[in-house]
Amino acid sequence: MENSLATSHGKIILIGEHSVVYDKPAIAIPINSVSLDVYIEESEKNHIYCKFFEGELCESSEDLLGIRNLIEKFFEKYNIRKKIKIIIESDIPNERGMGSSAAASLAVARALFRYFDIEHTEDDISKWANISERIIHGNPSGIDINVIKHNKSVYFIKDEKIEIFPIDLDAFLVIGDTGIKGKTKETVSNVKKLIEQDSKYMEYIENLSKFSNEARKYIEDKDLENLGNTMNKAHMNLQKLEVSCKELDEMVNIAIKNKALGAKLTGGGGGGCMIALCSTLEIAEKIKEEFENLDKEVWISNI
Repeated sequence: MENSLATSHGKIILIGEHSVVYDKPAIAIPINSVSLDVYIEESEKNHIYCKFFEGELCESSEDLLGIRNLIEKFFEKYNIRKKIKIIIESDIPNERGMGSSAAASLAVARALFRYFDIEHTEDDISKWANISERIIHGNPSGIDINVIKHNKSVYFIKDEKIEIFPIDLDAFLVIGDTGIKGKTKETVSNVKKLIEQDSKYMEYIENLSKFSNEARKYIEDKDLENLGNTMNKAHMNLQKLEVSCKELDEMVNIAIKNKALGAKLTGGGGGGCMIALCSTLEIAEKIKEEFENLDKEVWISNI
């Protein structure tokens, strides 16, 4: 197969999930150990091929509703009559909080512009990717789109100018997959209902906002111990927002027991992934081994 027209990588939210929906800061980082490629070829009909569907675009599964919408609106906007086959090859796990949908949305948008040789800006890429993201997530904060588009760590506040936030720590991050699909749309909706029913839940959102700013300072000071403590506090507040689950809590506890400096869920929760901050590769590998003994998929990333 020819070279891909577009490549995207995964991401994780280091801190600030859920509070980011309420215009509070969050920090996210790219994960280059997982990636997604998009290829486009001429075809007699519009087809799409990916790991959970192969066939005509008009018959694609519900999982692809966002991508299908993006493609159809793109064709309509630019009056495209040519038929194509879009091939998406990805090792970013789906619905795990690692940005698989944003990676696909961005790469498909970029590939379409390149394939049809249409002049565009990076803002155009984001605009088209968001057509898909809004269908998938309802009211996305935009953090996934931005960290994956730039492939750099970001300090992010919704509807404000993106701030690239370089992170250079002598540490490692273990990313552990519970094996359960994350439920971002559902958990965001549930948190909204909790806040509407009882204002005490807004306190946890405010706490998470404070922890994001604490984490920023500790990252700048290269203070790993306090960064880990802040991650632990963030997880406890996410538990109070009822977005964690038994499997996430168990993996967080295993990481702490095995000398992680801090551990928490990452992303929407209800499943998906957790992360653990480790001061050495040896500790990270021990935690990875513990998770693999439970048949969990695990990645180690330096930060």
